[in-house]
Amino acid sequence: MDAKKKKKIIIIALLCVLLLIAAAAVVFFVRKRANTQMNMQNPPAMEGMDENIVSASGLTSVGMLEEFWELDFLETKLYVDESYLSTGDEVEAGTAVFHVTEETLEKARKELEDALTDAELAYRQGVIDNATESIEAYADYEEEEINQKYAQTEYESAVLDAAETVKALEEEIEEARELAEEYAKSVNEDYYRDYYQIDELYQNYYEHFTMLMEFYEKWDVEELESSLGMMGQSQSQMSGQEQNQSSSSNVSDSKLSVYNLLDDLVTEEGEIYKTALESYEKAKNKAEAGLEQANSNLASLEAELVKAQTEYEKSLVLCKADYETTLAESNNAQTIYETTLQSLEETLASLEDAKTEAEENLALFEETIGDGYFYTKDAGTIVVNGIREDTYLSGETIVVVYNNPETVTVSANVDQSDIAQIAVGDSAYVVVSGYENYQGTVTLINPVTQAQSRSSVTYQVTVSLEGDLSGLDSNLTAYVYFGVTEEMISGQQQRGEGKAENERAD
Repeated sequence: MDAKKKKKIIIIALLCVLLLIAAAAVVFFVRKRANTQMNMQNPPAMEGMDENIVSASGLTSVGMLEEFWELDFLETKLYVDESYLSTGDEVEAGTAVFHVTEETLEKARKELEDALTDAELAYRQGVIDNATESIEAYADYEEEEINQKYAQTEYESAVLDAAETVKALEEEIEEARELAEEYAKSVNEDYYRDYYQIDELYQNYYEHFTMLMEFYEKWDVEELESSLGMMGQSQSQMSGQEQNQSSSSNVSDSKLSVYNLLDDLVTEEGEIYKTALESYEKAKNKAEAGLEQANSNLASLEAELVKAQTEYEKSLVLCKADYETTLAESNNAQTIYETTLQSLEETLASLEDAKTEAEENLALFEETIGDGYFYTKDAGTIVVNGIREDTYLSGETIVVVYNNPETVTVSANVDQSDIAQIAVGDSAYVVVSGYENYQGTVTLINPVTQAQSRSSVTYQVTVSLEGDLSGLDSNLTAYVYFGVTEEMISGQQQRGEGKAENERAD
């Protein structure tokens, strides 16, 4: 065998060994990950946590940092003509990621500047309108206050004349209301069911009926009746031996007598129960009808009161034509004035909010891509570049994902029944097995489901950890609790410190 063939065989053998090692590593990793996921299905309950807290499990990832395109308020789509980074590139903070064309950049800037100009003009006009209309509203209020003073004397005189009629109607309404409440109480509390002892009568009837059926089955009443009938027909022809058997017929006759007495009792109790039930239904229906009639009477009296008050107002108009209008306007003057001021303030605040939002949008635009370039915020190694050349930017998009050893995240799988309770920016409490407990913030929710089966659908939620992260590695088991408050976290930490002190004392 020559040297070339021997060398070729050695290379092939080495490749086979490497492939076997790689395959074994893949199998080991898959099994380990599967076991890890199985162990993470049920996060441990946290003492003192609210029962509505959403819990999930996941794995730590050291140094994964995402940056997003957050200018989703732009209607203009920016066109990317250059993309500079690839997977594996080392970058510093402030490294250019991509560039957009000047044409689309200026078009987007003009869109935001125009929106800001419109918002500022609308706010300035709103300030003028607010001042003018506030003065007018106060003048109207003062006028109504003056008119009320002149109308007060005549108003009090008219009230005295109509007071007795109104008071009488109010007393009748109170009596009708009390009657309606009594009927309602008897209906709602089922008063007549206790009065006619429905449940007690039914219980007696049911117990005796059950006993009757037991005797019927136990004594075979049909057979007893048949046997006694046959004995009665042939009694005159009985021999001496048959006469001796008559004693057993006496027992049968006694059983049948007991059964018949119990049957009569059940029949009687059934009739009593039926009669009581009919009386109960009649009384109940009568009470319901009485309640309906009482409510009807109450409504009629209230209508009469409204009518009396209307007639009273008409009489005031006859006494003085402009009195009712003046009184109504003066009584509502304070409410109208306050409502007008509140409405003006709300309108002005809305215009100011729109102006502030337009300012913030323009500032964020200039900060994010004012010179046409998008820059990294931190240093690291590029893992994913989500922006490609010759594409348009729209909506909220992942720009880059890069490795930064100073950051630690947890990718937790949240069940589809809980995902609606979680939003980006929410706080979280994270427990890493074998390490400290950490506070965190939701930074990403993957909208694509992680369906493990038809019955198990989850969504991946990324949580960025805070605090001293030194010593943490990737692929550590972590349990994440979403929606916790600072008080819950403080209480949990205090309980943890207390347990640690107890363990040290032991």
